[in-house]
This record gives sequence, structure tokens and C-alpha cells, in this order.
Amino acid sequence: MRKLALSVVLALASPLAFAGSISGTVTLASDYLFDGASQTQGDMAFQTALDWSGDSGFYVGTWFSNVDFGEGDPADSEVDYYGGYGWEMDGGWAFAAGFVRYTYNGASDYNYTELTSSVTFPFGTEVLAYFADDDALGGSAYRVKGKHSIALPADFSLDLEATHTNYSSADFVDFNHAQVGVSRAFGPVTAYLGYSDTDDSDNVARDGTLLFTLSASADLFTY
Repeated sequence: MRKLALSVVLALASPLAFAGSISGTVTLASDYLFDGASQTQGDMAFQTALDWSGDSGFYVGTWFSNVDFGEGDPADSEVDYYGGYGWEMDGGWAFAAGFVRYTYNGASDYNYTELTSSVTFPFGTEVLAYFADDDALGGSAYRVKGKHSIALPADFSLDLEATHTNYSSADFVDFNHAQVGVSRAFGPVTAYLGYSDTDDSDNVARDGTLLFTLSASADLFTY
């Protein structure tokens, strides 16, 4: 056991364990939608991400967006921190497990953490699961999301997404979300136009919404 522990420590201490790349992304969105629910009262959002992806399969990153939950609400921005480990297998299978920490500037009582996992099938469909147990959500909650993209002519892509969200607390409403869109990369810039809707007709923030985004990504450093 001591030899195994020492081997793990030495492996992590090796420069190869930290070999990887750092990338950045900037996004301008017509709305910040979180599984179909607007986080900006239907207004535009500016979002950034900084990610480190290791050759070993580990990854960490942080993501920022402005938010607006309504008049008088103290939250004005969201900063998320995430990390995990992903690996691929023969035959096109891929797996990942990790966490996301959601934090809100001006409203720390909104902060919560999700445990995440995903599997990508050989035919390209990705299924993701998220689980949280936090007072900010009134107890436990989980989300299950499916994503699939279909190549179209002229380098366009048809992007499909569906999510089911479930809360243990009666203070929150369970709902389903679906989104369909078309995207295309123009060099480092990707344009997306889609339509998002949920079955929660009582919540105006989850009504059907057109979404347009422009994202620019770049590899900042590789070592």
C-alpha cells in the first residue's frame, strides 16, 4: 500500500502529470439561458471561460456571466468553478466525472455545488447527469441532459438538447426543457441560432425563447 501511494505521489509530481493546454472563450449571447430559464430577464449576456485541459485527462476551469434575477435581487454576476477527469475507451466511448461550484456575486446564499458525470456513446450522443444537495435548492436536486449534433451541408450543425430537472423541495417546480439550434464555425468564431422552451408554463422566465450566440475560442498556452 505504501509503495502504491508513493507511486501515485511521484506520478502527480512528474511534469507529465500537468502537461496540457490552457484555452479561453468569449461569448456574446442574446440571453443567458440555463436549461431554458433566463438568468438575465431576457437581456443580453457577456460570458467568458478559462479552461485547463491536461493530457492526463484531468481538467479545471472557471466561467463568468452577468445575471439579473429581477428588480431588487442582489445578484449581478455568476462565477462558476469546475473540474474533473475524463477518459476515452476503444470503440468511441468517452466518460467524465467532476463537479461544478456555482457562485453569485452579491448573493452568496444562492451558491451551491453539483456533482457531474457524463457518457458519450460511439454514435455521438452525450448523456450528462448532475446531482446537488444544498439549502440553496431546498434540498436535493438532479438534472439529466441529452445532447446530440448532426452534421449538415456547408459545415453547419443541427444541435439537439433535452433536459429533465427534478427537485425534492416543493418550493421548486420540476420541469422539462428542449432546445434545437443550428451552428457553424467561422475560423475561431462559432455562431449559433436556436429555440429553447420548457413545459413550465407558469414561469415567464422559462417561456419559449430564441437564442443567438457568438463565441470566440483560442488556445492560449500549451506545454
